[in-house]
Amino acid sequence: MISSRRIIIFFILVLLSPIFASAQSADQSPTLPSASSATKSAEDQRPHIAFNDYVNEVLRSNLDLSVQRANIAISRASVTSAAVTPDWSIDVGLPTVDLSNQGNPLNFSTGLNVPIELGGKRGRRVRAAKADLATTNSDYDDAVRQLRAAATSAFLDALSARAILQSKNKSLGQFDRIVSVNEQRLRVGDIGEIELVQSRVERDQFKADVITAQADVQSADLLLGQQLGKSEKLAAQLPVPDGTLEGPVRTFGVNQLVAGALERRPDVISKQRALKAADLRIELASVNLIPDLNVSGSYSHTATGTAGFAQPADNTLGASLSVNLPFSRWRYRGELEAARATRTQAELQLRSTQLQVEQQVRDAYSRYQAAVQRLELYRGGMLKDADRVLEARLYAYQRGGATLLEVIDAQRTAAGVYLAYSQALADHAKVLVNLELVSAIWDVTF
Repeated sequence: MISSRRIIIFFILVLLSPIFASAQSADQSPTLPSASSATKSAEDQRPHIAFNDYVNEVLRSNLDLSVQRANIAISRASVTSAAVTPDWSIDVGLPTVDLSNQGNPLNFSTGLNVPIELGGKRGRRVRAAKADLATTNSDYDDAVRQLRAAATSAFLDALSARAILQSKNKSLGQFDRIVSVNEQRLRVGDIGEIELVQSRVERDQFKADVITAQADVQSADLLLGQQLGKSEKLAAQLPVPDGTLEGPVRTFGVNQLVAGALERRPDVISKQRALKAADLRIELASVNLIPDLNVSGSYSHTATGTAGFAQPADNTLGASLSVNLPFSRWRYRGELEAARATRTQAELQLRSTQLQVEQQVRDAYSRYQAAVQRLELYRGGMLKDADRVLEARLYAYQRGGATLLEVIDAQRTAAGVYLAYSQALADHAKVLVNLELVSAIWDVTF
């Protein structure tokens, strides 16, 4: 004959079965659950921003990138300075006056001095300065590439922090279920108080993890706002990222990525332009050894003299040509030697950068392949299996066929799996961004 206790437990389980059924239905999906309603409510009061809008705003307003733009203006000014030629000069001799009244004639003179650069120095200076400007532009493009990846990383960190918070909220909800079951079983005397206390301890530990995860979300959001370069973006206008870490797996060819990176990466192009600029600097240093000319013309006027200085008025034109003799520069060719050393340095830097680029692309490709394989493990059924094990343990526990420790162990396993899946999603997104960063391609969206 069935005891009254078992009848009571049966009716309790019947009453709780809709709750378990709905929770089990929700757990079957591998999609991570939403954050707590309190967190959602707080975020709804802040501005939301999509991925592309965020990256574009960072590129417009980031302070470090504004500093890089100033380098372009400086290089443009250098081109203007390089076009400057030596100034002409005018000599004016003041009139001489005979204060002794002996008849000494009044006279004055004026002259024009025109320096002339030979060897095409001005043209070579301008070409070298323009080559430096092209190098600066490439450096700016590389700064944009790096900043875009950094902004994307901050965006992904904010999404990842939310995914982890959602995963921990899911685990906390499942521990709440265990506590609720134990409270019912304690009322009917099916378990002792210690089992209920133990389940509460486990739940409260997860509450502490949720609080930490909420703080991590806030910290990630602050880093997200910092990239925007405005103080108000760290307070009332702190943005909330709109996006998802879920995305398809990409397929790449590593050799094509290497070839494309060597052709398109701004840092490689910058080193190539620096090498060209170094060649132009050698040409400039060579022509600077050519002597320059100095052409002068003069006019003098002497008025009529009287007494002992009696003479008619006299007007005289004169011209002269002078050449500087750069014996010291011919002997000590420091500018030319420095230009040649700079050229050797630029060539070595180019080769080093090209080798580094290939290493970075191949390493990023390998890491992306590993991230894809790791992600496929979870998408291949691990999440569903963890949920099935947990539900089986809960079902058995409700009927006295499993211990509380077995249920808690299953819950910890499921929580670890979901947390690892959240991390795998974040890792997949980040290594994809890094692969596109080092390969000089950009078509990601989240």
